Amino acid sequence: MARCRDESVPFSEVFGLPALVNMRTAAKALDLGLSTAYRRARRGDFPCHLHKKGCIYVVRLRDLMRGLGIQDVRVHYDDMEAGARFAGGEEEY
Repeated sequence: MARCRDESVPFSEVFGLPALVNMRTAAKALDLGLSTAYRRARRGDFPCHLHKKGCIYVVRLRDLMRGLGIQDVRVHYDDMEAGARFAGGEEEY
C-alpha cells in the first residue's frame, strides 16, 4: 500500500512502544519505588492517570509520557527518512 508523503505517526508508535504499561514500569519511569507507587495509587495521588484491570493497575503510555512531561508529537515519515539519511552519513542536496 502506497502512503502519502505527508502521513505522520505518533512518536511512541515510531519506536513500537506499548499502549499500556504495568505499575512496575510506570513506577520506574517516574523514579518511584514500587511500594510507594502502589501506596500513591491507593491514595489517589499517583502522578498520572491509572486504570485498574481487575486487581492490576495499568497506565496508558500517553498518560505516562504526559506525567513525565514528554509530548507524544506526530512525526512525519519524510522527517524520519531525512533523519535516517543524515544518521547514515548521506549528504542532503
